[in-house]
Amino acid sequence: MIVHDLDDLVLDSDEASGLQEVDRRFLARGPWTTVAFLVKTKTDPEGEWEGPFLWLHRYQKVAQGWKLVSRFRTTESAQLEVLASAMEGWKDYFSPGR
Repeated sequence: MIVHDLDDLVLDSDEASGLQEVDRRFLARGPWTTVAFLVKTKTDPEGEWEGPFLWLHRYQKVAQGWKLVSRFRTTESAQLEVLASAMEGWKDYFSPGR
């Protein structure tokens, strides 16, 4: 998949696709760009939304634009809670002068 401009990147987010983008953050920009998406999903059009889930996508700059190279997706909301807790516990490691 090639995307011409990452600022124009759109996930197939609607009722029919069963995907709802809640938020996104660019974690890194440059020749290798990482985007974090917070999404909700549903497998049944009549079902309830599940999530939120974290999707991390890595894009590489190529001649035609940006190529999706890898992705990681949490599969349970509990994973996102554990990750958030870990980041909170590690915040002292990110302080200047450490």
